[in-house]
Amino acid sequence: MKIYKLLPICSLLFFAACGNDSSSASSDDPESSSSEESLDNSSSSWIASSSSNSRNDVDVSSSSRKEEKSSSSKGEVSSSSQKSGALTDPLKIFKTRKPKAEVYTCKSSELNWEEKFDQQDWICSFKYDGDEGFVYVQSSPTDCEARFSMIPVMSVDTAAFYVNGEYETLKNVTYEWGGNHHNDSFRFSYKGKVFEYFHSSYGWGGRSCQEMDCLKVYESDGETLIEDGCGTFNDNISQSRSLPVVCRFASVEDGSFDSFTDTFEICMGDFRIPDPAE
Repeated sequence: MKIYKLLPICSLLFFAACGNDSSSASSDDPESSSSEESLDNSSSSWIASSSSNSRNDVDVSSSSRKEEKSSSSKGEVSSSSQKSGALTDPLKIFKTRKPKAEVYTCKSSELNWEEKFDQQDWICSFKYDGDEGFVYVQSSPTDCEARFSMIPVMSVDTAAFYVNGEYETLKNVTYEWGGNHHNDSFRFSYKGKVFEYFHSSYGWGGRSCQEMDCLKVYESDGETLIEDGCGTFNDNISQSRSLPVVCRFASVEDGSFDSFTDTFEICMGDFRIPDPAE
């Protein structure tokens, strides 16, 4: 489980400056891409090769999980197992990359702040209304904002969707950093609906304590809620996370992913958990 670091809080004396600061930014990676409205993921470049020993399309293989490596050759997946939907290991479905570290520098000369941000890649499970699979997204920081801290603006480089044994096209894929608390989320359109990955539990100070863990489903307008599978603010905690998912981010050290076993826990400090001191 990842515990996000608490972000620094600027003093009240700088509050006005934080709100109005026109931060400057410089990219250390000229290859960073902007988001696209429609991303075609049917290309075979996303499919784990049955003959290649590498499933990474950048420079380092990220096919192994941390502390959990398969004894079989990387990427050895038959087309029949893909079509049948029997494949449950996303690292045998997608060709992944090793995200680059510190590719974008955010600067605020007025506040004398500078912070570097990494590419963010992740894989999440998907399960809704009889459809089941995985989604893999690559994103890069392309801009930043100065608020109570430096916040990157992330653009989706590309995305792939594997559902019911088939590779599908995703539309309108976006990723939000989630403000100073880094309560991140991402969205995409599929079958006339908008799916949002979010957090079902906040801890102390309204901060998420782990990766995105639930789904919200909207009409095609992205505003009319069909089903809140997170229930983040539902007073009855037993009714939260009714649409659970598992998300794992790629390590910038070696491109690996933690186990896709669901290890969700209610965050310490969740307002729905009684304080033992009371």
